[in-house]
Amino acid sequence: MPVPCLCLKSCFFNALHQTLTHSTGWKRKPTGPRFFMISTLTLVNWLAFVEAHPHDFTIQYPARREYFIQNFRCEPAPRTSEWLSDLDQLLLYLHIPFCEAKCYYCNFAVDVNQSEDFHRKYVDALLRELDSHADWLPNCEIAGVDIGGGTPTMLATAELRRIARAVKPLLKKSARPFPFSIETTPRIAAEELEKLQILHDEGVDRVSLGVQSFNAITLASVNRFRQIAQTDIAMANLRRTGFKRVNLDIIFGLPNQTLEDWKYDLDQIIALDPDSITTYDCLYRGKGRALTKRTVILPTPETYGALYDLAFEKLYLAGWKTTYGSVNFSKHHNETGTSACFEGRLLDGMPYLGLGNYASSLRGNHWSFNTYSASDYMTNIRTGSNPCAYFYDLPAAESQAKYILYSLNYGFVDESRFMRRFGVKLTETFAEELGHAINAGWMECCDNRWQVKLGQFKNMHAIRSLFYPEQARKWLMALQEPML
Repeated sequence: MPVPCLCLKSCFFNALHQTLTHSTGWKRKPTGPRFFMISTLTLVNWLAFVEAHPHDFTIQYPARREYFIQNFRCEPAPRTSEWLSDLDQLLLYLHIPFCEAKCYYCNFAVDVNQSEDFHRKYVDALLRELDSHADWLPNCEIAGVDIGGGTPTMLATAELRRIARAVKPLLKKSARPFPFSIETTPRIAAEELEKLQILHDEGVDRVSLGVQSFNAITLASVNRFRQIAQTDIAMANLRRTGFKRVNLDIIFGLPNQTLEDWKYDLDQIIALDPDSITTYDCLYRGKGRALTKRTVILPTPETYGALYDLAFEKLYLAGWKTTYGSVNFSKHHNETGTSACFEGRLLDGMPYLGLGNYASSLRGNHWSFNTYSASDYMTNIRTGSNPCAYFYDLPAAESQAKYILYSLNYGFVDESRFMRRFGVKLTETFAEELGHAINAGWMECCDNRWQVKLGQFKNMHAIRSLFYPEQARKWLMALQEPML
């Protein structure tokens, strides 16, 4: 796909830079000599490898699950309560895997079983797992709750009510705004108003609506159908029900998506006037993604850059603000546009408990996953077996890489947050990498935040790769199987 003329885009970025400079005093932090060091040959060789495989370097770390399994997995896995129960604050995630169909770009743990009896038994297991933490969880401050999937609202009304009522008492001590969030689809929000009302009545205050695109051909190419005509109705129903925040998800970099297609999508989503907009860059990495095999020509980094820059310009001018490089836009001052749970995980590295099949939990350098299959998960819970299948004890460098890539989802890495999370200075731990990012014109420092520089989203794959530990770099470069 051709990259657009950069004249208008450059004018916008220049004007934005001047506005930020004059209105806020924003300027680059003076940098000491260590930030202008010559990059080592090792780093240069690594970046050459990255340029040959740009689609592997996404927000998700590690680039291959096998890397963690081979190097950091501990067996047998302990139960999550054994290493989380002494916390006084955490986040909570509940996974509902069910979907009407699996989108080709998805590699999440989803299940297309449509049986209401199967769904009910899954909710039985989920609530039983929640109850297994009843001796300590009510003593914690629950700073945020996400119900995700999958499509959680695929569940019957009665099952949604059961889950919401089980979670509601845990939110009483939360100090974060809009702590209870759930995901839905245009079809469900348009056709099943009773579900929306029950969720609202039971305390859900934020809903994320998965629109993804307004182009029927594009949607069909990723196995999504019948939603375009329902999106307006869905949005009206969400507003009428009274949710405090409504977010719309949209994807760029989909197969054969042109700039005109993307501009049309942006115009449509702006007209719907949500509180926030998440613009996901489509991922092609991962064995579980059918899309990778179905797509003959993958979007280039330059294509991703052009699409993101168009979104940033249009949304910024229309009133949805963010830091450049962030895929999350909000109309509300001092809000990121993401859920309290998501923000706490990605920006603050807060510990969290995940419930459900393949739900992850994290505390410090410990990271775990429940068993992948919904059926196996239900069997484990029913028989009293440990649902946790994978437990990793990560070196600090691995946890730092995960945290930084997550934080870059918001377009920056904050030095104070990094110090609070890891007890070491970002600028000392990654002196060479940050120096290269400055020399290459990819990042700059402002008020102790290392931000992606205007116009550099096209180099996001390289920026992310800078923070890979040496062990991970060597492991990837030695892979015998082909990378993308």
